[in-house]
Amino acid sequence: MSVRKGYNNTHLKYRNRGIVLQLIANDSLSRIDITKRMGLTRMAITNIVSELIEEGYIKEGETEENAQVGRNPILLDIAPHAPLAAGVYIARQSLSVILTDIKLGALYIDEIPLKEESKESLGEKICLLLDRLFAYKEERLPRRRVLGIGVSSIGPIDPVQGRLLNPRDFFSISNYPLKEMLEKRYPYPVYVENDMNASALAEHLKGQGRNCDHFLYLGITNGIGAGIIVDRQLYRPDSISVGELGHVCINFNGPLCTCGNRGCLEAYASMPLILERLKEASGRAQIELTDFEELSEIPACHEVFCDIVRKIAAALVNAVNLLDPDCIVIGHEGVFLPARYLEDLQSRVERRILSSGYKSVPVYPSSFSLGAPLYGSAAMIISRLFSGELF
Repeated sequence: MSVRKGYNNTHLKYRNRGIVLQLIANDSLSRIDITKRMGLTRMAITNIVSELIEEGYIKEGETEENAQVGRNPILLDIAPHAPLAAGVYIARQSLSVILTDIKLGALYIDEIPLKEESKESLGEKICLLLDRLFAYKEERLPRRRVLGIGVSSIGPIDPVQGRLLNPRDFFSISNYPLKEMLEKRYPYPVYVENDMNASALAEHLKGQGRNCDHFLYLGITNGIGAGIIVDRQLYRPDSISVGELGHVCINFNGPLCTCGNRGCLEAYASMPLILERLKEASGRAQIELTDFEELSEIPACHEVFCDIVRKIAAALVNAVNLLDPDCIVIGHEGVFLPARYLEDLQSRVERRILSSGYKSVPVYPSSFSLGAPLYGSAAMIISRLFSGELF
């Protein structure tokens, strides 16, 4: 974690406070440990820690055993009444909300289905869930303040304006001002991201990408998208089309994609297409995601899985050659792909990338299973706290 030394301005001060808080959230540390990791003076760290204790973010905990001469260092941890993060996840078939602590531990989760919605009914349901969440917070956790609301949503999203643009197969809802609507109703800042970016943030804070400087989150669902972490930061260039790995062409003579191009990965390996192919291969009328392990033992279904892996690998080779990630995290409904196919995917990618033979690119399932976009909504708030934006 690179840190500029000293307090040159207010932004740098809050940035350093955020880094200290993130280090403590990840692992209980002493002031000496933090000083060594950040490279700041002992006095600077002492001042930051004192401020964070006074403001209720952290507390002094147990004493660390010290084999050397001198006082045993005191470990620091997140305070029991530290602030919280609220999140909303807008999926195609349901809405869910979450309340977490700074360590991304869930304190409250609620969900309701979506059916034949309009802009008005969608807004009403979002507010209904958030009202329940804040009522719970006031009843059970009255001393803890909320830092903000993160909204993780199917895309495309305009993250600057906080608008849901024109998602496919979503009740014909378009150009919906999520940020504006929520900030009018609730006294908190609201941030909006597509669900792939939000999921990548969750994996970065508490998941498979926690120890990686650069990684790629690949979500396989109705479409295929990616969230990209570069230098431990979400790659967020304020564009609506970043991470659209599903629209990487793997066969320019291939089938027509919904985007208008031919041979996109999404035209071969979206989850609805995978399910249809497995139904045909197995002769079953209905297939659940939890059936994948069992289906992989059927030769015809095994061949479907292998073909899907070949298609995904073709797109990922391009991504790895461009981005050089430390690992790849497979998420959304993709977490149900049996482990042996993720191993095969890793092998195919590593054999075909330019750095083949020199670089390993592990492929992991998401740490949050289907919950990555929901946890990611809260991670949007916590990551901004750690970057110094929300003090």
